[in-house]
Amino acid sequence: MKIIDSFEPESNFWKLFPSLAIMTPFKQLYASDKSPNKASSSKLMWCVAFIWDSNSKFYNLPEEGDDSKITMIFTDYYGDLSYYKKYEKKIDTLREAYLKLQETPAARSLREIEAKIEERSRFLKNTPYDLGVVNEKGQWVGNTVVIIDKMLADTKKVYDLYDQAMKTVEKEKASGDDIVKGGGTLSLNDSENDF
Repeated sequence: MKIIDSFEPESNFWKLFPSLAIMTPFKQLYASDKSPNKASSSKLMWCVAFIWDSNSKFYNLPEEGDDSKITMIFTDYYGDLSYYKKYEKKIDTLREAYLKLQETPAARSLREIEAKIEERSRFLKNTPYDLGVVNEKGQWVGNTVVIIDKMLADTKKVYDLYDQAMKTVEKEKASGDDIVKGGGTLSLNDSENDF
């Protein structure tokens, strides 16, 4: 489900998307903002949208690392990376609510698979091939060669799972308005009575 069609960070987020201000945790953020025109929370919501809206140009960038989309958006747009670090738990709550609004169960599963693939790739990249050492009993310990080779051999299985999830999400997108939150399909009565 699309939340944002067009990104206009110079505009007030709440004026463009007032319905989000009625749902927790966005409601709490909105109500607690004492800045003029809710400008402070508007800017934070644009950060959330830039980072986690599937229509954002930054959506496919990694979330971790020095070149992550979180670092980039909170440094370049928000102007304060320390704000993210200080309020990470609050922002994670906003992220989870935002993602739930736009994702079907299949899209959520795809995102979780993508996160695991990234985690797996980092593990493989950062784990050296090492035969280990022989301990006092004459056994090899710390051998990573077997583990890494097994993981590399299983890469096809991981990407087959990813491809299957991707096809399910693409099928949902191709069917357009027939997919509703929760992954169900609109009934004929629902689709004809679109208010």
